[in-house]
Amino acid sequence: MRQSWQRGGRAARQAGERLAEQVSHFALWSLPPRLVRYFVAVDVLCLVVVLVSLFGLSFRFADLFTFGAFVLLGRLAMKTSRHLGVPGLRKDEPHRDLLSNWTLPVTLLLPPLYAAVLHIPLHCLFRSRGQGATQPRYRQVFNAAALGVSGFCAASVHRALAPPQGPYRIDTLVGSSGRIGALVVAVFTYTVLNRVLLRGMLWCAHPRSAQPARRPFAGGRRETLAVDAAEMCSAIGLAVLWTAHPLLMLTATPPALLLQRSLLHAELLQAARTDAKTRLANPAYWRETAEKEVLRIRRSGRPMSVLIVDIDHFKKVNDQFGHLAGDAVLMCVADALRAATRPRDLVGRFGGEEFVIMLCDTDLDAAARAADRIRRQVAGMRCRADSHAAGVVCVSVTVSVGVATAAGTDVELAALLETADAALYRAKADGRNRVRLAAGLTSRASHASHTPTTA
Repeated sequence: MRQSWQRGGRAARQAGERLAEQVSHFALWSLPPRLVRYFVAVDVLCLVVVLVSLFGLSFRFADLFTFGAFVLLGRLAMKTSRHLGVPGLRKDEPHRDLLSNWTLPVTLLLPPLYAAVLHIPLHCLFRSRGQGATQPRYRQVFNAAALGVSGFCAASVHRALAPPQGPYRIDTLVGSSGRIGALVVAVFTYTVLNRVLLRGMLWCAHPRSAQPARRPFAGGRRETLAVDAAEMCSAIGLAVLWTAHPLLMLTATPPALLLQRSLLHAELLQAARTDAKTRLANPAYWRETAEKEVLRIRRSGRPMSVLIVDIDHFKKVNDQFGHLAGDAVLMCVADALRAATRPRDLVGRFGGEEFVIMLCDTDLDAAARAADRIRRQVAGMRCRADSHAAGVVCVSVTVSVGVATAAGTDVELAALLETADAALYRAKADGRNRVRLAAGLTSRASHASHTPTTA
């Protein structure tokens, strides 16, 4: 008996050691500590709301049937989205699948528990075998937890404002203006909470950048808002049809899936406008947008500035660490340019290691300060990259910047680019890691911006 206890103890100890070793190798622990704490906090919060929602809940067959039906419809939407595909998008590029079409009705129709657990099978089970298979498991769990918390809160708000007295029927769901208002408030709560939780994750990952994943063109935000509005309206319509009669979903499902297909146009348009490597505007789209801005500037008489930024000795990075490390440096510099510019400024990649920035309504002094801010931001950057010879390395680079400014009817895009390019060559000839203004231009910030604080 004693020997069997000892063998059992050794087996349990070995199993515990194996479990501890597996946990220690989780990809989650390789993230910044702030981000790890945030992921764990949201996951724990979701677990808490699930436990809270269990108290006093009576399970009904009608609720379970509704839950299962919308899970299957969500699965169908995910498969349709995966088969569509979007050429030109990177694997880590966000891709809209309109899943809220099928998950938001559960939030509006069922008790909060169902909304809290709905995304576990969709994000952690189905995505692990399909569209989101390239996504780390911790990210799948976080997505399910964040959406679960948002759904729980929205369902609780809806039931507090419009008590159902049993399963929701069409009269208890939209039978009065007050109940329609409760529906809108619940949808708004779901959307805002989900955005807040995701923004929190982005802030923890990029605490120094208010917009780490900003779109390269102004139209992207308007298109995103339009898609969000269509998605929310479609979800409300599906919830109302379900309460009228579940068989009506047969008439609503094809149009909802067709709406998902229409997203392909917006994503293809974005892919055509965006440099795939840096997610900045590509040369063609940058010129198109800049020409429109020139016409506006001519009418208003406001100034406009153009910066051309070039990475110093970039060929040495490729030669020493390899082209994959060079690509990582390009992406780091692109992130630094986003962080150092305003949302309305247009940052583009002109090819190779050269970038171009359009500063709207910006005079020479402000442009010189912005250029020096960019130079210092990049000089202080440390980029982690995979080297074919040395493994993971931290690479630092500097940039040279040429600045050109014009105002009113004098604005010509080709002339601005030409003079900014000439200023860039002077910055390189003067020793690199410098800012130079176009010939004949001076500013109050010129002394501070011409000479780097660090060589």
